[in-house]
Amino acid sequence: MSKITEIFVLKMKEGAEVDAIREAARADFVALEGVTSWETLVTTDPSRQTLYADIFTFPDYETAKRVTPQFAQRPATKAFLGQIEEMIVGQFFTTYQPKASE
Repeated sequence: MSKITEIFVLKMKEGAEVDAIREAARADFVALEGVTSWETLVTTDPSRQTLYADIFTFPDYETAKRVTPQFAQRPATKAFLGQIEEMIVGQFFTTYQPKASE
């Protein structure tokens, strides 16, 4: 099975402590066996609300399904969840493979 990417688009609370909490959560979560990476992207349009995309990768779907429930249970990642104002979307993604025309 293909690599799994889990993407969350979030509105976050403001403040420097949010970055420190995210980095502590990142260090904790990526240390788990099966978590390949955690990348954070941020929007750049100053005329709109800042949004963050937290992007997690896993080697396959089975690993993602096994590991992701731990996110809400670990103290460091629970603290990060407490900094989220709104989760706009969160879902597993994989590489799109077009179906051949018949």
